[in-house]
Amino acid sequence: MKSAKRKIILLSVLLLAAGFLIHAQDLRSQTKTPRKPDIHFVPTPEETVEVMLRLADVRASDVVYDLGCGDGRIVIAAAKKAGAKAYGFDIDPAMVRLSRENVRKAKVGHLVGISEKDIFKLDISEASVVALYLLPELNVRLIPQLETLKPGSRIVSHDFDMEGVIPDVEATVYRRDGGISKVYLWSTPLRRAGTRR
Repeated sequence: MKSAKRKIILLSVLLLAAGFLIHAQDLRSQTKTPRKPDIHFVPTPEETVEVMLRLADVRASDVVYDLGCGDGRIVIAAAKKAGAKAYGFDIDPAMVRLSRENVRKAKVGHLVGISEKDIFKLDISEASVVALYLLPELNVRLIPQLETLKPGSRIVSHDFDMEGVIPDVEATVYRRDGGISKVYLWSTPLRRAGTRR
């Protein structure tokens, strides 16, 4: 009889320990640090932001997505200058916190949302304008997602093009600080090199 009780107690202790281990693993997976950002944040100069929004012809009826939003300046400008709904996405929690604080300071929280997301796993099909300041190879990685955009959507990139895709417009921005920025604009459906519209 004592042996049976001991077995039951031992079994209960083992089950309880197993439950704690499973719970601890669940907590670890929920608090797991996201993968490292693909690039370090470099702010887009204000004059370049203005040209990007102008080239993309951002209006109040647009939904703007900034992929890798950094400090949120592009989505904030889209909301303030055009009254557009705008959403910024960044994988870096520090950048997300900074963007949210900047949105709060700019008083555009009714138009702008900031989310901590991996842009390469994001459904962007609801956007009518997509803003980028990523390296060329990252722009290329986004092509399958960009091809889900509705016809007539605009993609605007600071400094970097998209290999194999022909831009509708290339612009040069001569900044007040003496620097130069390039801005590229594409519209959907994307025009691949070697094809005609």
